[in-house]
Amino acid sequence: MLRPHFIFVLLTALSLACGGGGGDDNKGATPEPSPTPAASGPAEQALARYVEATLQRQFVEDCTKADVAKDTNKICATFRGERANQRAYVVGPTFSEPTQWVILEDKGGGQWAVAGTTLLNSDTAAVPGIPWPLLTGTDLIVVGVKPDCLNVREGPALNQKAVDCIAEGAKVRLSAGPLLADNINWWQVEGRSGWISGDYLRYPDAAQ
Repeated sequence: MLRPHFIFVLLTALSLACGGGGGDDNKGATPEPSPTPAASGPAEQALARYVEATLQRQFVEDCTKADVAKDTNKICATFRGERANQRAYVVGPTFSEPTQWVILEDKGGGQWAVAGTTLLNSDTAAVPGIPWPLLTGTDLIVVGVKPDCLNVREGPALNQKAVDCIAEGAKVRLSAGPLLADNINWWQVEGRSGWISGDYLRYPDAAQ
């Protein structure tokens, strides 16, 4: 017959052999998955940096995927188009209307940076097309001014006198600019004396 003392020793040995004697309890455990990044690609990561640094808000990459339970009071983005080495997004508070355009540009080697921004307000939100960064000496068209026309002002500011007016659909070329005033980029127009707002100018292939 086995004595009680021997049985106790035997059970203790079996317990140690089965790993009950201590050590790293987490050894062999499945690691926790790493958190999903705030943005999936280099362009979106540049956009996230802009939002967090400039707008001082947390970023949600896709407005359609914002979760009301955790993404309220954040800034989200909607991709609108691509042209050469640039991408266009509108950004704004989650579950609300966008408040600005942000154009990103690939500077080479996958290094993306903000190339331009345009605020959206009651006047400019309905302007069709994408506001790709404007260049002098290129063909542009006037859009979004119906039933009025685009004022040409003596100087680059809203308080400057209007000296001319350019109709919807007219082609123009820029000779100088931009100068920033009243949150508007102002440009001089070839063949005219004065300055116009860049908010109502689009490249012909990006005016819809």
